[in-house]
Formats: sequence, C-alpha cells, structure tokens
Amino acid sequence: MRSTFFKQPLEHQIEVEGETWEQGEVIKGKLRVRNMSGGTVSVDAVQIVLAHGLLKAIKEKADVGWEVQEKLEMAKNISLAPGGEQIHEWSFSLPTDCPITDKQGGLFLLFGGEEVLSKGGRLNLQIKLHPILQNFLQTFTTQFRFLEKYQKRKAEWTEVKLIPPDSREFPNLDYVNCFLRIHNEQLDAHYRFKVSGLGRSGQQMTITKKFREHEQRMSKEDYLQPGGFPNRACFRENIDQALNIARPEVIF
Repeated sequence: MRSTFFKQPLEHQIEVEGETWEQGEVIKGKLRVRNMSGGTVSVDAVQIVLAHGLLKAIKEKADVGWEVQEKLEMAKNISLAPGGEQIHEWSFSLPTDCPITDKQGGLFLLFGGEEVLSKGGRLNLQIKLHPILQNFLQTFTTQFRFLEKYQKRKAEWTEVKLIPPDSREFPNLDYVNCFLRIHNEQLDAHYRFKVSGLGRSGQQMTITKKFREHEQRMSKEDYLQPGGFPNRACFRENIDQALNIARPEVIF
C-alpha cells in the first residue's frame, strides 16, 4: 500500500507493508523524499505521524483536530541535489488498546515536512480488534447466540453492541453494550445491560427501562492457554457469569 504527496519541489512517497492490521501489531514501511527540481533544495524536516482523525472533519476539510499517537522525525535540515532523494525505513508498534477503524474515523499516517498535521500526505489505516478480543466476541456470538450489531471506538475502549437471542433465557434484555480492551496485558470487560421491567406510575403499572452494569478483569494467565492460544473456557465462564445479571430469577 502506498501514497504520494507533492509539495513543490518535493515529492514524498510512503510505502506500507500490508493492508490491514490488528491492535498490538507492528506497522512498517519506507518513506522516500525526492527533489523534483533542477536546483539544490534545503529540507527542514521529514516526518511521519500516526494520528487518529474523524472522517467527517477530513471530508469537510475542517479542523481535523488530530489525536497524535506517535511521531517520527526521519530527517532534519538536509540538502537534496537536483533529482536527489532519501529513503527512510520506519515502524510503529500499535498499542493493544489503540483505536480501531469504525464509521466515525480511525488511524492515519500523516507524512511530509514540518507542517505535516495541516499540509501533508494522508493514508488511512484499517485497524481491527485485537485477535484475543475477537475470540472473546466469537464466544459471545456462538456459545450464547448473541448477534453483534457494531464495533466502535469509545475513548480508550472498543464498544460492541450485542443483541440477545429470542429465547426465554433473556426475556427482559434489550441489548448489552460490551466495552473491551487489553491494557497492560489485562483483558478488561465492562458490560452495560439494558433491561425492561415493571414499575408503578401512580395507580398504573408501566414498563420501565434501566441499565445494569458489571465489570471483569482477566489476567494473561487466565485468557491464554499454554502456547498462546485463546482460553475459550475462560471466556465462556466469564460471559456466563456476567449474563446472570440479565437473566430472570425464574424462567417460565
């Protein structure tokens, strides 16, 4: 994957190995800067920035308000002869809780000179959920038959909306928002259940809606088996424990 940015008399071209990445992986490639003029050119800086941006602001060419994750300065105060170029290798190690790509926005590579945040090349990256969290959600959907509606970034978490199966086991549950992340090698899960119930308004009984919440933390020794494989038994046990909050005490 590559992208090119021109700012006369310089051409910046970035090459990236791969097309998609998961949280915790390494993104790497090369950046080339070339003098396209017939004279020697002084270059103040050559930079690459990993930043999060919102698609709406980018499309409207408004102030994007980039959230800078990391910055690399590849070169500073260099001189390029006519037709001369420099090639720099670079890499970014994605945190295990970095923002995923969703409908609102995602991570971008910004590359160019000193004004890279406002005047530079932009390459959007496709970042997926950490593979361990993908396995956690797969357990949710296959073992407990929940339907995943969406994934989106929520501050330092990934929010996943899940719809319960049509069954007697969860008659009062509308949905659950599950906030997930792997941080400092801990798997954090925060559940927010929206449940229906009966309430009294004056002399009348009405349907009420309320939220119930539950938090879990799993250590690396818990969620990984020997050899680094996901521990689905651990996932199943923790999800089942959390779902007890949404189950009625008596199932008819």
